[in-house]
Amino acid sequence: MNNGFVHFAEFELQIIALGWLVVLYVIKVVQLSRLPMPQEKGFPKGSPIQGALRSYTNIFIPWSMESSKKHLWRWLEFGAYHVGALIAILNTFTTPFAPGIMTEPVRWVFAILITPALLLGIVKLVRRVASPELRLISTPDDYFSLASVELFFFAGIMALLVDTSLWRTIYFLITAGFLFYVPFSKISHYVYFFFAAAITGRRYGWRGVRPQARKAE
Repeated sequence: MNNGFVHFAEFELQIIALGWLVVLYVIKVVQLSRLPMPQEKGFPKGSPIQGALRSYTNIFIPWSMESSKKHLWRWLEFGAYHVGALIAILNTFTTPFAPGIMTEPVRWVFAILITPALLLGIVKLVRRVASPELRLISTPDDYFSLASVELFFFAGIMALLVDTSLWRTIYFLITAGFLFYVPFSKISHYVYFFFAAAITGRRYGWRGVRPQARKAE
């Protein structure tokens, strides 16, 4: 494969796609920041700041939420999937911009960490198709997002293990397309998470619900 095109796919195209992503997310964050925040009218029974901080750390404390407390395997699934996604994203930076650290053992570790996310993504896709309840609330974007992430994971694993110019080019073309698409998809939920966690955390912290406020002696 032409080395010039490989270089373009790994560097120039990635920079263009990242620039696009950053610009759209800055616009999105500014729009969200301008929305009116709901204000509590009662007397504070706890700390809004502590509530917000607790809201951000809930994903690391499975026993703090009823859903993960009763279904620990779902929390483990969530963790493995997002760790794999994080490594796959990290690889899009380390491979082109820090090739010196991408030794063969590091590439294998990255591939091993991404593989569970690939397999769990297939489970998620099958579950969404097989479950009547999930099919009812699913949109075309749900299916396309899951499928595109799976393609991203698979190409990343192949690029890491095979490490040929062909697979690296395929991987970075998919990555660029993914970056152009993400701001318009439900994958943007990670941006909304920070706003939702702050709002709900402040509310429950103010009310002394979470973390539990100490009762007066």
